[in-house]
This record gives sequence, C-alpha cells and structure tokens, in this order.
Amino acid sequence: MDSNLLKRYFSNIYSKKDYQIIRNEFHKGTENPNLSKQMKEHWMEFDDRGLPEVQFEQVLDKLHHRINIENKVAANIFSFWKLAQRVAAILFLPLLIGSFVYNGLQNKKDKLNASWAEIQCPLGVRTKFQLPDGSTGYLNSGSKLRYQVSFAQNRNVTLVGEGFFDVTKDEKNPFHVRTQNLDIKVLGTSFNVSAYADDKMEEVVLQTGHIEVSDANGIRIASIKPEQEFFLDKRDLKFSLNKVESEQYTCWKEGKLIFRNENIEDMAVRLSRWYNVEVIVDKSNSHIKTYTYHGTFVDEHLDDVLKLLSLTSNISAVQKERVKGRDGNYTRRKVILSINQNKFDEFEKKN
Repeated sequence: MDSNLLKRYFSNIYSKKDYQIIRNEFHKGTENPNLSKQMKEHWMEFDDRGLPEVQFEQVLDKLHHRINIENKVAANIFSFWKLAQRVAAILFLPLLIGSFVYNGLQNKKDKLNASWAEIQCPLGVRTKFQLPDGSTGYLNSGSKLRYQVSFAQNRNVTLVGEGFFDVTKDEKNPFHVRTQNLDIKVLGTSFNVSAYADDKMEEVVLQTGHIEVSDANGIRIASIKPEQEFFLDKRDLKFSLNKVESEQYTCWKEGKLIFRNENIEDMAVRLSRWYNVEVIVDKSNSHIKTYTYHGTFVDEHLDDVLKLLSLTSNISAVQKERVKGRDGNYTRRKVILSINQNKFDEFEKKN
C-alpha cells in the first residue's frame, strides 16, 4: 500500500481507487501487518510520543467484524466513514485533543460535504451514468461530471463537456447543473447541456419539463420550455432562445453524429472528440470561412465518414500516415480537412 494513501484518505483528497484499496486492507483484519505498520507510521507523523497503550491487533480485529456487520446492512461509503471514525476514537482517544481532530474525528457532515466523486468519459466513447438520487444520463466524449458524496442533501453537479440528464423529480430538493458560466436549476426534467472548455459557446436544450438558467453569480437569465435551445456566446456572454427539435441535440447518446449547417472548424472539433483523432483545417482556401455542412452519421467508422464527406460535399479529407516513435508507440491519427476547389468551382457553375 502506498505510504501516502492514508494521508490522502484522512485529508479527504482520496480517489475511488484509493478508497477501495483502504477498504480492502481493512477487510483483511488481524492478518494484515502492512496496514498496522502504515497506521503506526501515519500516527507518528502527528505525535512522536507513540501510540496509546492499546492492542492495535485487537482493534483491527474488531474493525474487521464491524465491517462485515455493516456490509450486511448497507455497503456504502457512508457506513465506512462512520466505521473509520469509530476506529480512530478507539485507537487515539488518550491523545485525541490537538493531535488527530482534523483528520480522524472531523464532523461527519463536513467530511462528507468535502468529498467529491467524479465520472470521466474518455475521448472517442460515450458513457451512461446513474446518480445516487436515481437520476440518469449520458456523458459525451471527453466530458467530466463531479458531485459531492453527500448528494442526497445537495443535488448539485458540475459539468465540463456535454451531458444528457434525465432527472428524478424532488420539489423540495432541486437539481442543479453548474458549468463554467451557467447554473441550471431543474425539478424533474430531461435536457442536454453542452459546455466544453474550449468551445466558444455553452448550450442548453430542453426535451421535457421546465428549467431555469442563471449566470455564474446566481442571477436568473431565462426560463426554458420544451423544444427550446438556450445559446450562450462565451466571448461576450450574450444569449439567445431558439425553437429547435430537441432530438437533433440529444441523439448523440444513441450513436448519431449530426452536423447542423456547421462550419468546417466546428466540424473538426466535433470529429476530433467523437473519434479521438486530431482533425486539422487547411485555411489556405478563402472559401473555408463561409462553407457549412449539414449531415447525419449513425455509428459510422471514421474512414466511412471521411469518404462520405468527400463524395457528398466540397470537403476534401486526407489522412496523414502515422509515424512510429522511438518508444514503439505510433503518433496520434491525424486528418486534414480542406476545400476541394475543383468541386467547388463545378458547383458554382451549376448554380
């Protein structure tokens, strides 16, 4: 076990993996000299007088049995916190005041409120999730969702990227989605939020129910009805409300990649995220700035999408050869999008 693992755990900066490791170590009970050694070393960092006169192995044995009992009732993080606090009290009671208060016996509520869980969706995939209150949803490629462990009393999530939410209704405890610039208040609703850090906009599209949108300071901006889009330009923080077909904005969770008259630069960004490749736009042709594309792809491979782009539009897609590095790994797949001038000229003549 990592020597810093207990320090991270009792400082509330542990990961889910850290938690599972510590839990497994405690499960071993008295047959775990490694944990005994780590606990003693951890204690000595805060008090060089040594451990109190108590049989450490007996305490671990009690803890082992208590964990088994707790698991039969509710195997969750909250019961483990209670258990860890009881053990800290048994072990360190004589030296409690002034030594171990900040990490062992902090107020339980404060501990939970300071703990966060995070769901990450890697590039090139989509992830389905379920929150502790029963709300469900999907994260799009390269997105992150964070929420406090005390979620039942505080239904707030922070989103970076794109997510679709189907929220369980609870009028006494509203659900909030917070992005870099927005606070979206929900009671019981299905909606889509797009808020990638490197995008020029943030977008909220309501499918069912009712939501209210406020700015980062909590000042209410707009109330959104079904089949409406709230569009925020991050450059000047100006927004607009537009009538849309929500399905076009939410069907990405079903494997549909839809371009709605988008310019090539925006297309390049979305293709990069969707397929986890590097898509570059060749800006040497002046027509690149005004050209837009409209189309839908359903569970298509990147090669097929690039072929269809070249066949059905004035866009030319060229894939660069991947190079093997000294470490044996190949460079990331790279695609260059440009305007096919010959096809563009033919189209202009016909029209």
